[in-house]
Amino acid sequence: MNRIAITTPEAFNYKEILRFLSRNEKESLHSIVNNTIIKVLEVNQELVLFSIEFDKHLVATIHTPNQSAEIQSIVKSYISDWFDLTTDLQQFYGIAAQDPTLEQLCQKYYGMRMIGMPNLFESLVWSVIGQQINLNFAYTLKQRLVHNFGKSITYNGETYYALPTPEILASLRIEDFQPLQFSRSKAQYIINIAQAFNDGHLSQQALAMLSFDEIRQQLTAIKGVGNWTANYSMMKSMKGYDAFPVEDVGLHNAVRTQYGLPAKPTIPTLHEMAQKWSGWRGYATFYFWHSLLGE
Repeated sequence: MNRIAITTPEAFNYKEILRFLSRNEKESLHSIVNNTIIKVLEVNQELVLFSIEFDKHLVATIHTPNQSAEIQSIVKSYISDWFDLTTDLQQFYGIAAQDPTLEQLCQKYYGMRMIGMPNLFESLVWSVIGQQINLNFAYTLKQRLVHNFGKSITYNGETYYALPTPEILASLRIEDFQPLQFSRSKAQYIINIAQAFNDGHLSQQALAMLSFDEIRQQLTAIKGVGNWTANYSMMKSMKGYDAFPVEDVGLHNAVRTQYGLPAKPTIPTLHEMAQKWSGWRGYATFYFWHSLLGE
């Protein structure tokens, strides 16, 4: 088995990353066993299973037969993107210092990097799943989607699942989702997104060449992708660290708690508060979300 060493920056907090990735027991696209993260990627229609450990730096181990230099490079790149290893957090912390409440969170979670979704398709589908339902039920729906339509691999007696591809989800009908308790609209939105990727209308590589506003415009042109979904996906998948999902209920709850407000802030109030976080509003949002996990 090939072990791939991945250098981590000085500001890196594996403990908080594990805490974030462990936030729901129904998570279906990675597993955590004794502080080791296990994940499957589909690369060129082939499943690649790898694990991640931390001991002074990250070490990835590929457990499937294909351990070519190309596969190693893809896994290493994915992990770097997933854990946002190349961002200079000191820039964010410098901005956060202008807001004592956010600065306190940054000190508490020092080195916590935005856990992204390197695959834009995944973040769009996940955000649609989570629209207008509580987080636990969103994880239930995600698990059903992945277990019914994703490819799987068994390793050491455990089954691990890959994200269903746009091709697979684009071929489905609304009726295929209904036994899984998806609403008709949610099912249609996921099909819309899958078809946009599958027919080439939407491409993560092509979007990466566009401006912030152009990306948002292309995403929201898809029925089912609103401002919140677009901003969420831009911050999680496109390194849009100023993307601001201001409508997010979790953000409202976290801000109310952290600032000791008598009621949840209004959207105009949040926009005003976030002026201090300019350039890093997405990162600030992520830290506020993380605070909802408690101690």
